[in-house]
Order: sequence, then C-alpha cells, then structure tokens
Amino acid sequence: MIKKHLTAVCNIIIRTALIILIISALTLTFFLVQSRLTGREPSVFGYKMYIVMSGSMSPALKTRSLIIVDPIDPGDVAPGDIITFRGDDHGGNITTHRVIEVEKSQTLLFRTKGDANEVEDPMPVRSNRLIGKVVFSIPYVGYAFSYARTKNGIMILLGAFVIFILMELSRTLAIERKNKKISTDD
Repeated sequence: MIKKHLTAVCNIIIRTALIILIISALTLTFFLVQSRLTGREPSVFGYKMYIVMSGSMSPALKTRSLIIVDPIDPGDVAPGDIITFRGDDHGGNITTHRVIEVEKSQTLLFRTKGDANEVEDPMPVRSNRLIGKVVFSIPYVGYAFSYARTKNGIMILLGAFVIFILMELSRTLAIERKNKKISTDD
C-alpha cells in the first residue's frame, strides 16, 4: 500500500516537472522563433524582453536576469526610473541604467548611471534612444534564454518535447491495456 502511494506521488512529481519543462521549452521556443522571424527583441503584449548581461545594475538587477521593458513616452521618465536605451542612433549596444536626472533643454535628455558604477554615464541619453522603462525582472532566467539559443539548448528543448510525447504515449497505451484487461475479465 505504501509502495503504491509512493509510486503515485513520484508519478505526480515527474509529470509536474515534465509539464513545467515543456511549458518553459515552448515559451522559450516561441520567443526565439519570434525574435528570429522579426529580427527584433522578443515581445509580448507590447512589452519587450531583454537579458541583463553585466553587473552594472546590481543589486537591483542581477546579471542574467530577464527584464520586461514597457515602451513609455519619454516625457513620463522620472529620476529613479530604470530605463533601457540604445547606445547610439544606429542601433548600438542596448543598456539598462537608472535615471539620475532629466534635463529639459532643446531636447529631452536623461542622465543615467548603473547602480554598481562609481560615476554616471559619460553621455546623456537622448529621448529618441529610449526603448522603455523596466517594469519587472526575473533573476537568472536569462541563463535559460541564452542557453536555448545554442545548438545544445535547442537539442535539449527538442529532447524534452520528445520525452514528454513518448511518456504521454506510453501512459495512454498502459491505460488502454488496463481497460482492455478489465473488459476481458468481465
């Protein structure tokens, strides 16, 4: 009796872990395909997603965190906001730093600084380079996104999907055999 309950609990744990893995794999796959097809960063419902690549915003944003960026009007940016912006007008590096001052001269400028940096960024950010304001971060999820972009990561995603399909198929066959046996015993 205990063995039967233990087996049931183990099956539930394994199925739950596989379902979480499959949902994660499908989510990663969706965002990777979306990014490849559009040539842009992944987004959902207008929010853009980026991976923090350095420790300049530590401890607020840990390295390899996944950040969710809301494209907002530059006029809504205030000191203390964490913004994501392009390094120059031709694309350039994408940076995420905290606004320490907003200058309203001929154009709107943001003075920024990484929380872990000693000094502010050398050049103010022009409003036309603003991507948006960071509204949410998920620590360490960027590791999975980065890995999923590699050949090994893609193979693991495909392997997880195949394992899930095979497990569901074997479970279905076992249920059918059990039902067939019960119906022949009657």
